[in-house]
Amino acid sequence: MTQYPTLKRLQVSLRSLPNGENAEIWTLDKYRHHLPITCGDKQGTLDRDKLAKVEPCIRSNNEWYTPIEFEKLAGKESSRNWRQSIHFQGPPLKELLEHGHLTCPGYNKSKAKKSTLPCSSNTVSAISESEEEMEEEEGEEEELQANLDEEEVSMEDEVELQGNDCSTQRSDTDQGDDLEEVTDERPRVGQNEFRVICGALSGMLHKSRFASGRCGNSIRTEDRWMSPVEFVAQGSAMPNALWRRDIKWEGQPLSSLIKRKMLVLHSELCDCPLCHTDPQALEEQKSDEDCFFSCGGLGDLVMCDHCPRSFHHKCHLPQLDPSIVEDDHDWVCTFCIWNRYTYLPRTTYEETLMIPVSKHMLPCHYLLLSLNHVDKDHIFAKDPCIDVRGHSSQIVTPMWLDKITEQLLDQQYTIGMLLTDIQLIFSNCDKFNQNKPEFRDMGIKLKEVYEQFVEKVFRRQ
Repeated sequence: MTQYPTLKRLQVSLRSLPNGENAEIWTLDKYRHHLPITCGDKQGTLDRDKLAKVEPCIRSNNEWYTPIEFEKLAGKESSRNWRQSIHFQGPPLKELLEHGHLTCPGYNKSKAKKSTLPCSSNTVSAISESEEEMEEEEGEEEELQANLDEEEVSMEDEVELQGNDCSTQRSDTDQGDDLEEVTDERPRVGQNEFRVICGALSGMLHKSRFASGRCGNSIRTEDRWMSPVEFVAQGSAMPNALWRRDIKWEGQPLSSLIKRKMLVLHSELCDCPLCHTDPQALEEQKSDEDCFFSCGGLGDLVMCDHCPRSFHHKCHLPQLDPSIVEDDHDWVCTFCIWNRYTYLPRTTYEETLMIPVSKHMLPCHYLLLSLNHVDKDHIFAKDPCIDVRGHSSQIVTPMWLDKITEQLLDQQYTIGMLLTDIQLIFSNCDKFNQNKPEFRDMGIKLKEVYEQFVEKVFRRQ
């Protein structure tokens, strides 16, 4: 059995410090907020402030755990006493809790045996563990677990917020605390979108749509908008998953963005459109607020009735009649039609290249829509000779997506001519941007989307 030094021995060994100063190890700067801890063969870092707030406080392998979860991770759940099984440089956390060096709500300090020695002493009396004390610890463990469960429920229900101002931030005790540096990744100032994951599910969290766990469909997946609670329910396999803890951004729990004030929780009494229960307001949250191509244009958007995508009339392919806005019938975008359509070419690839685009408009529309969507900055959409200095002198045959779209709508192409013009965009980009790797990489990314589509659709026999 592993023999750990007692807290007394640990303190005695640290009695002499540089310059003749005496200090206890938990008062050293490097241990003021974080303590290296072990449980069995598992190692982690204990965040003292998080422990005091009854939050997941032990970080191991870029994941956050409660003490009970960390004990289970280390295979020590049979002990059912994390204070005894988790150690800090030898002594168990139990001794630090008993002597007030760690704070944990639910730990009944009146039951703990404290040293009667003066505070200036660097030694503590040994603590005898009787059967009665062990029974008390079991009761404390149940009390602490109840506190943890209660905290998790309150986190889900957002009951800690009061007032009616949707800009109200959390008013609990962590509002003025220093923000812990979990990783080197920090959100950019003004960042409005955050790539988040939960299990195998990924999506983009939009700050402007976030209200709370249940209010505001703020996470955009490939095929729908979700609230954080819905996202974690679909993405996590754990029955007790929590959206603040189990939705991750850059390896950190979503709660880190709330603590850094990058996301603001709305009051439970907030009556803004995101928190409103009006059926029409809830229906509108299911669709994108902006054109799918980030064109920045004004005008009415047509919302697909089968997915979250929205389009301006001229941004969609085929282009839409403005009167469709007044039409009460369901409208389905080209992406949804393509995803429900099985395209089986009945010719060889060489024969397909000779066919007029009018015979294969659906895959051609889908291909150009996909390329325009990937080109979010519209680098390849407009005539480069207008805005790019020196382009016309170096490139003999300029080509851009808007020009290809016009010729496709006029049905001037065969499949082969369409693909040739698209490939011309990539070759021109590679030639002109030999010394500009950032733009060259954009062209490579767009080319990958193109090649995957052609291989999947037109080259398939």
